[in-house]
Amino acid sequence: MKTLIVILVLIGFISCSNQKEESKSDIQKINTMTTMLGINKIYINYKEALEVAKRSNKPIFILFITKPCRWCRKLKETTFRDEEIVKRLNSDFVVLLLDKNYSEYPSKYNITAVPNLYIINKEEEIFTSIVGYHKNPHDYIKWFDYVKVELSN
Repeated sequence: MKTLIVILVLIGFISCSNQKEESKSDIQKINTMTTMLGINKIYINYKEALEVAKRSNKPIFILFITKPCRWCRKLKETTFRDEEIVKRLNSDFVVLLLDKNYSEYPSKYNITAVPNLYIINKEEEIFTSIVGYHKNPHDYIKWFDYVKVELSN
């Protein structure tokens, strides 16, 4: 009986660690696919993106996703294909892609739904956020314009 319990615990541990590795792999696949769409660099590590934001004096655009989220995929397939969105993400932001369930990030991001987008400054202050998928890519451009004006004050 004890042997069976030990085996079950080990199987559970192995499957949990495999899920975490699969999730990292999924984020890397999304990162590669999105980069192919024209975004110069997408970070998948919160601390690394923060360091880059401090050096480049840019805000961070954070996109929280999950693998099974169809709206996350739709956002990537539509919004990230819009030329103006890609241009603005490349020029105005450090882009960070995080998995809601597996990535490491501060607890102040209480993510209850995905996709969830945040813009934070280099001091990690949350400036604004949007929850959900918006069909019109120009909604995001208006959001970027608002952020640019507000952060320049």
